[in-house]
Amino acid sequence: MTGTDRFHWIFVFGIATALSVSPWPHVSAVKAAPSAWRDQMSGFAIGGYDPVAYHTHNKPSLGVEGLEHRWGGAVWQFISVGNRDVFAAHPQIYAPRFAGYDALALSKGLSVRGHPAIWAMYRARVYLFQDIESLRSWRRTQEKTTDLAQEKWKKLGEDLPGTSEW
Repeated sequence: MTGTDRFHWIFVFGIATALSVSPWPHVSAVKAAPSAWRDQMSGFAIGGYDPVAYHTHNKPSLGVEGLEHRWGGAVWQFISVGNRDVFAAHPQIYAPRFAGYDALALSKGLSVRGHPAIWAMYRARVYLFQDIESLRSWRRTQEKTTDLAQEKWKKLGEDLPGTSEW
């Protein structure tokens, strides 16, 4: 074994050992939530809509071919290089809550994909809804409903189709 090979082996072993005795056991013990549902036809997260545009343009905007970023096992599209770069730096801030699933349906224990054009901003996060009526119902009791959806999400978010872990 050469000196370089030995260093590489010691380095890899040291990293593996450090990770196995992490002072934060919850990091490896808790299953991560899905990053987003993916469109069955295109494969893009949240149907190819730019998750940053909700914040920067205050509206849903379809991303552009070639302006993409892979995160959480999904490919996300963007309307600009700036949006792509800010998402790449802070994806947990810009990805829709509950992986783009309808918050009202989740509060009832159901997993229903939200439509990217039917959305709301709450607590600086984007929430998607299956239809206008779901959005209206959620708005009437958004704090209570969102908190309940969060509680249900812990179980429902584990194995939803079309999502991936991050």
